[in-house]
Amino acid sequence: MKEFPYDLIYAATKELVNNGYPNEKLEQLMKKMAYILRTDYVIFAIYEKNKDIFRIITGNKALLSTKYKHVAFKNRIIKINGENYYIRILSVNSHIIGAFLTHAPIKDEFESIVNSFSLVFFLSYEYLYTKKRLFRMQKLLEITDMFEHAPDNNVLLENFMKTIFETIKSELVIMAKKSKEDYKVISSIPSNLKNMLIPGLSDFAFQVFTKEPSITIKPSFEYNPLNFEIKSYLSIPIKIETEIFWIVFFNKFHETGYTAEKSFEVMDLEIANDAAKRFSLASTRLSYYERLKHEIENLKMLKEEHEKLIFSQKDQLRKMNVVHYISQAMRSSYDVNNVLKILLIGLTSGRTLGFNRALLLLKDQKKDVLIGKAWVGPANEKEVETIWKKANQRAMRYADIVQYLREEALSLITDNVLSQKINGMIFPYRSHRFLERAVIRRKVVHINNRIIQESESSLDFLIPLLDVEEFVIAPLVGKSETIGVVILDNKYSKHPITPADVEILRIISDSAGLAIENATGYEELKAKTISLERQKNLIEYLRDFSESVLQNLSAAVVVLDKKGLITEWNKKAETYFGRAKEHMIGQKLGKLGTEFEDIEGMAEEVLKLKEEIQLSSYLIPIAGHEKFYDIHISPLWDVEHLMLRGTIVTFEDVTERVMLERERKRQEKLAALGEMAARVAHELRNPISVLGGFVKRLEKYADDEKARKRYLKIISDEIIRLEEIVSEILEFSRDAKKIEFTTFNINEVISEVYLLHEEKIKSKNILFEFKAESEIIEVTADRSRIKQVLINLLQNALDETPSGGKIELSIERSLKGVKVRIWNQGEPLTHDILEKLFTPFFTTKVQGTGLGLPICKKIIEDEHGGKIWVEPDENGNAFLFEIPIKSE
Repeated sequence: MKEFPYDLIYAATKELVNNGYPNEKLEQLMKKMAYILRTDYVIFAIYEKNKDIFRIITGNKALLSTKYKHVAFKNRIIKINGENYYIRILSVNSHIIGAFLTHAPIKDEFESIVNSFSLVFFLSYEYLYTKKRLFRMQKLLEITDMFEHAPDNNVLLENFMKTIFETIKSELVIMAKKSKEDYKVISSIPSNLKNMLIPGLSDFAFQVFTKEPSITIKPSFEYNPLNFEIKSYLSIPIKIETEIFWIVFFNKFHETGYTAEKSFEVMDLEIANDAAKRFSLASTRLSYYERLKHEIENLKMLKEEHEKLIFSQKDQLRKMNVVHYISQAMRSSYDVNNVLKILLIGLTSGRTLGFNRALLLLKDQKKDVLIGKAWVGPANEKEVETIWKKANQRAMRYADIVQYLREEALSLITDNVLSQKINGMIFPYRSHRFLERAVIRRKVVHINNRIIQESESSLDFLIPLLDVEEFVIAPLVGKSETIGVVILDNKYSKHPITPADVEILRIISDSAGLAIENATGYEELKAKTISLERQKNLIEYLRDFSESVLQNLSAAVVVLDKKGLITEWNKKAETYFGRAKEHMIGQKLGKLGTEFEDIEGMAEEVLKLKEEIQLSSYLIPIAGHEKFYDIHISPLWDVEHLMLRGTIVTFEDVTERVMLERERKRQEKLAALGEMAARVAHELRNPISVLGGFVKRLEKYADDEKARKRYLKIISDEIIRLEEIVSEILEFSRDAKKIEFTTFNINEVISEVYLLHEEKIKSKNILFEFKAESEIIEVTADRSRIKQVLINLLQNALDETPSGGKIELSIERSLKGVKVRIWNQGEPLTHDILEKLFTPFFTTKVQGTGLGLPICKKIIEDEHGGKIWVEPDENGNAFLFEIPIKSE
């Protein structure tokens, strides 16, 4: 066996594995074996198990790559190109590795040499092929190492695709996953197929995307989305957490050297499946790592938030304690201004709630607006450090916050720069959406930059004043109404106003309002107590004073209760009626006589009607003498004017006045009779003189019929004139006759009066205008008497209006009645004439008694309870009279 070519077998096998066949080493080896086996020629065929064929890899070109099925080699003799070859199967432990083909059978004596060749070739081939596998296994290690260092799934996928492509070289490698009903390529090498969609219902998808790892040789597709022929493919499903991915290799590249498999082989499947599992594990690990990292970040954030929450809760607890101290300090003071100062310090002090500034607006109940009261805090950046430093130094002196607030409030000066800006300034809260919500709805309103941007018009007068992007409006809520608001901000520290701050303010809003109300109530109670003391003293004084006044009155005062019994009887009553108070209290007034019984009955009427009754110059005979009294019987109400307690009867002795009035009237009557006699004599003298003259003329011309008729006509006219004068005098002098009231349309009466004067109006060419606000204006009066007034007034107007002038007659309703106005163009009446105009017998006419206007005045005012007057203007005079709608 010294000649056995061990090294040459290994070298030839290595050349076969690395560079394929034919090769020189194999040919040398076969020549060497022919020499050892004592034959002229040896051809070597290698067995390909997966195809179950023998492939000839040595010999001439005609023989190379010739393939024969295993069945053919069982015959031991095979004919190749017309020549017979004897077959010697080469095997190791029943594993066929190939065959020798010779022209003559190999002798049995060389059996051991054949077996030795088979073993050495098998071991050499397995060793070299194992080295190739080792290379691929090293690639798997590279993949594993790559998995360990991939920062995220995207990098992992990219590196994995590159490495697996280098390990199992193919024409195309894709990674795909299910996308709804289709399959989406998420990565590919080459990369031109990335994001391509493969229809899920296609036969390509059904075959390629299998549930198990598989190798397919020479597939057939009706639908092929790839732009090349698919000779074989290797498909591996990858489960990553809950999703399924597929990595698919298409058309394996042929490497240099011999390989039994020209397409994908089991080793490729195993490597790909192993790599896929490792990729799944790495991807899952990265996903877990990402989630873990995210959870760690969340835990860190939660920790920070928890720490902030703890700090916030501690701060909130501190502020809640501060709210208690502020409320306690406010409740301990009964001065409203001091309570407000405690509130402002409690809101702005760094030791308490720590807001930078606090603007106090109080509600004016009468004007229904907010009024600027005080503004506490730094006025500008320069003051911030100084003011806060001094405030903190003062705060450190006190161990007790309540004491600190009370004592600091006493020294707080609110008349600062900020307060001067808003002192007395009016804030109309009803036209301001957020102030209205705070005052009327009693809500704490938090305003930030976003709300300011959205509602700029609603904050137009607050934003320029505050000059901040965030503030809060807190109402001061009392029991029944809002007292005012406090506007707080952090202009200089820029600290945000948190929801916890808003809740704190909501609590202090109620307690502050109640404290202010209590202080206000205390002040009011104190003032009322003082006022009651004063009122008590005043009542006692007034009681004494009223008793003194009652007893010293010049009139008798008698008070009756609801039963008519006397409860008060003053000294004057004792004097008037000669009865002592002790005898009259509890007695009926009628006990004094029949006249007093009438007064007692009138007192009962006053109780029923609840109206005062006045009796003027009431005759009461006392001790045989006539006594006249002005008596007032008035209802006696309680203090609230809700219930009648009785009546008050006052007696004022006017006997002397009545006697004087009687004497005055008698004297006036005598004077009037004298004046009237003189007036009547004067008025009658002219007609009588005319009558006397014309009677003499009539006697002289008794025979002249024409003259006689003319003189008789004149005498007749003068007699009529005398009758009119006498009638007017009688009309004026006699008492008012009985008036017959009827309801009629006054417009109709005016029309009748106009017809009576129409000829005269036309003869003087007067423009007559009549204006009425409606066709029917009804009045209740004596129709004939009102007509007489209209005739007199229109006659006067015609007499005073020049030819071609103007008369206006208008009528309108008023609140009291119906007003008639007759204006005529002419000279305005002078002041002296106006004073005497309604005086009897005064006239400005050549002829006339001067009784026309006094008679009109008597009819309107005395008979109808109306009013008549004159209004001159620069162009004429207007006579007006007004009668009630319903005559009394």
